[in-house]
Amino acid sequence: MYLKNFLYGLIIGIGFIIPGVSGGVLATILGIYEETLQRISNLFKNLKDNLLFLLPLFIGIFISILLFSKLILYLLNNKLNFISYVFIGLILGCIPYLFKEIKNKTNKNISSIYFLISFIFGIILFLIEKNNISNIEEPTILLMFIAGIFYSTGKLVPGISGAALLMLLGIYEYLLKILANPLSLNLNNIILFIPFIISFIISSIIIIKIINYLLNNHFRNTYSAIIGFVISSILFIYPNTFTLSSIIILICSFTISFYFSK
Repeated sequence: MYLKNFLYGLIIGIGFIIPGVSGGVLATILGIYEETLQRISNLFKNLKDNLLFLLPLFIGIFISILLFSKLILYLLNNKLNFISYVFIGLILGCIPYLFKEIKNKTNKNISSIYFLISFIFGIILFLIEKNNISNIEEPTILLMFIAGIFYSTGKLVPGISGAALLMLLGIYEYLLKILANPLSLNLNNIILFIPFIISFIISSIIIIKIINYLLNNHFRNTYSAIIGFVISSILFIYPNTFTLSSIIILICSFTISFYFSK
């Protein structure tokens, strides 16, 4: 279990970097999203077992962010078509699983209202991001604190991209460059990272509690909203090009996602 969770952490960590891809979506594809939230939310009820499950996962996520930041930066700049269709396929492949989960646990179909609300919200977020991209070289402490909240929301709610939310604030490239070169951190970078980390931790705890409550008490509506977010997230990573190689990549990644999430 430890090695498997570590490897899962490496995969989920990639979702913490790529704009438009949520770590929550990758956790859903791997089938550990709900269990992870429940273990974090009830950490002290069975501390030893929960830590044995969570620590390899978090270590994998942390190492993945450090190891793959440079690679992701290169792929985004040079192989955008390839990496975009890989993740579009992964997202599409897990959608049948989400529909099936609602049916299995509630004996009902998707809630159209909650699906539409989250889907429309995702589209609005995409339109804002598309028309308001600006890169800030020297963010303020307040901006970094807000960024921590945005980032935790994007990483924990499937279908909402924390990286895309950081793009809205104009500091995505700033953070990615630092993560790609952690040894180059100076005192100013460290000072700015402190409020980011604090707000990320605090907001993550709150969001996890909220999502866990919603999954336990309003599963159908919550999963319906998640499906809306997940589908709308494809807009963030669609590269506006479509070729034969794109179709092949899409089919391969869809097949992998569908197999692991069923």
